[in-house]
Amino acid sequence: MIKIGRDQDRAGESKKILVLEPPAASRYGNQRIYGGNGGNKSEFRKAPLDMLWMSGYLRSHGYDNVFHDANNSRETLDDVRTLVAAHQPDILFISTSTCTIYSDAEVAKIAKQIKPSCLTVGVGTHIMALTDETMNESPGFDVGIYSNEWEQVALSIAQHADDLSGARGIVFRSNDGQLVKTDRHPELAHYDDLGFPAHDKLRKDLYRDPTMKRFPKTMVQASRACIAKCNFCCQPAFFGNVMKRSVPHIIEELQWVHKLGFREVFFNDATFTFDHKWNTEIFESMLSHSIDLAWFCTTRAHCLNRDLLKLMKRAGCHTIGIGMESADDQVLKNIKKGVRREQVRQAVAMVREAGIDALLFCVLGFPGETRESMQETIEFLKTVKASFITLGIAVPAPGTEFYRHMESSGYLHHKKWDLYDPLKKPVYSYPDLSGEEIHDCAAYGLRQFYLRPSYIWDRIGSIRSPSELVTYGTNFVGFMKRYVFRVPA
Repeated sequence: MIKIGRDQDRAGESKKILVLEPPAASRYGNQRIYGGNGGNKSEFRKAPLDMLWMSGYLRSHGYDNVFHDANNSRETLDDVRTLVAAHQPDILFISTSTCTIYSDAEVAKIAKQIKPSCLTVGVGTHIMALTDETMNESPGFDVGIYSNEWEQVALSIAQHADDLSGARGIVFRSNDGQLVKTDRHPELAHYDDLGFPAHDKLRKDLYRDPTMKRFPKTMVQASRACIAKCNFCCQPAFFGNVMKRSVPHIIEELQWVHKLGFREVFFNDATFTFDHKWNTEIFESMLSHSIDLAWFCTTRAHCLNRDLLKLMKRAGCHTIGIGMESADDQVLKNIKKGVRREQVRQAVAMVREAGIDALLFCVLGFPGETRESMQETIEFLKTVKASFITLGIAVPAPGTEFYRHMESSGYLHHKKWDLYDPLKKPVYSYPDLSGEEIHDCAAYGLRQFYLRPSYIWDRIGSIRSPSELVTYGTNFVGFMKRYVFRVPA
């Protein structure tokens, strides 16, 4: 039997808590989940899993709370003002990211205007990387979480709201305005201990993306962090070693998700298929329990084989996202990707042979990039049978090795954080390659891939339902506006 909470203790009953995914700073919403950063190119609405997990964890320890997603519901700061005025929270947890930090900080400021006693807490990797700087620049935040055990730190804050010196993993403002840093929170011992994200608090009509086959959709995560050490990524920079949940715990969550009425999930694991024995147990258990869910996952090119793909297909997998970044092996070496171009080609071929769609995540602008290497990546993408691609701009995320390299090399133009977005012109240039060239080449590459008659015909032939037709049609119109007619996002 699934337990979503327990009797509240007196402290929990006395605290009104709001867990908030703030409004978007771009037309199609923003990525903030576990270090995600940037605006979406199209109607890509992902349930904010990290804040959902925080909400569920607080509830399971007696601190029930209101969860609200203003990002994917496309609400405004005025809507948040109304929300805070209505709920009058004692504690407000606010999700943040680098390119949204200014608008996220405005949320904290609004909350303090409405209820000065409200404890405003900033959550996210930008605050982890630049804790003091962010707190000094954003006086609306009372607390910043710097430890990576966000859910447990949130509970510690709720338990010590009247005396924050007893909370672990935070920086807070003392009565005289000084920043005080408490001890780091102990590492999570067992991933199962977090319980389940609060899927029951989601608005099921919101979440969708161009790859989905069934509706409604939510997000699940079976492992935390990543086996790789890519130097541009927030996963190795902030979240430590990989932790796996037990198979029975995962299955119990999937059963609950299905009972709630969801028909598709996105496994938000950085590398879902890194342990084939564990994966096999998951997929076989999904089949033996007759879990009727379609699903999408992400992984690395060298972590797939034909037998596993056949089992994934049987268990409901319809799309696999693969991190490629670049087709230039030297660029891949520079970013410590640990994958070669031909491994990506072989992985895509195997995925498509298994009857599963392949999404390639590609990025331009990493160290070592040249005009020739960018063109090489674009030409390579046209030779593999990927179902979808992304082609964004490399963004130096504070706290990563990539950011430190760009800063120490003098390549960064500024630290205007709202421009640190993969949809916008790069915030850097290289001696022999300008940011404008990188930006223009990314748009060119997307047109080259998606406007090929052979690709369009392949996608039309893959449509199996009216909902897929609507999804493809909506995103194609958005693509044409942005990358052909250059309508601003």
